[in-house]
Amino acid sequence: MEAANPLRVAFARNHPAELAAFLAAQSSTAVVEALNGLPADVGAGVIARLPHGVATRLLMDQSDEVVSSWLARAALDDALTLVLHLAPERRERVLATLPIRHMRRTLERLVVYPRRTVGALVDPGVVRITETTTLHDAIAMLRAGEYGELEWIWIVDGDSRYVGLLDLSKALLTQADNVPVGELAVKLEALRAETTLAAARDAPEWLKHPELPVVDHQQHLLGALSRERLVAALAADHPPRQGMIDGVGALTQAYFRVMGACLGGLLGGRERS
Repeated sequence: MEAANPLRVAFARNHPAELAAFLAAQSSTAVVEALNGLPADVGAGVIARLPHGVATRLLMDQSDEVVSSWLARAALDDALTLVLHLAPERRERVLATLPIRHMRRTLERLVVYPRRTVGALVDPGVVRITETTTLHDAIAMLRAGEYGELEWIWIVDGDSRYVGLLDLSKALLTQADNVPVGELAVKLEALRAETTLAAARDAPEWLKHPELPVVDHQQHLLGALSRERLVAALAADHPPRQGMIDGVGALTQAYFRVMGACLGGLLGGRERS
């Protein structure tokens, strides 16, 4: 790898979230070129702040050894985020190559949850955007990304800690494209990853929302868990019983229709720059 320009290294070190927000709307080749020559700890900090889809595709193209080298030099929060961007079936293999024993054990403890807990069932492939990203830049990233059907956009801070859910109706009605998306977030009560599935079933938030965020003990956003996924997992092992999330199927469907309509208006209704 050729050495990066010192000014570029300094910018990436001091403003990783801003660089990640810019790279999120660029091609995969441009992302790789931007990371080329950056010190491993600096590159890891930028990757950790990329949207999940962008970071996942980038890490898929890297060998286990390269990913391990980033993890070994990254700050713990950044290393944890990188591991969460890896496909679940690859995590243990990559962690096994980490040369730093205490970091390997710490990361394994943070990302490997018992089978009957929320952390084992979480879907990590959610769309997440840093709270300082402007609405204009967020829309550009969403248009450029390959996200399929979007209904949930989660907001995190610069350390990937959970902030809230993007309020699509508020985003649709706002007149200022330069408003940070963090100001358009609504706070849903998150599920802790170590919570058992049986306990998660009775979370009162299910009465209002068909999908909930999942966080670790330090409030890092691990992903989300849907009502349907939780019900299916419980039904696989136990006879169904009445709980907080039963009987709200019609509400769930109506909620998704409204969210879909709002997101369609947000991405399609504003002028494309």
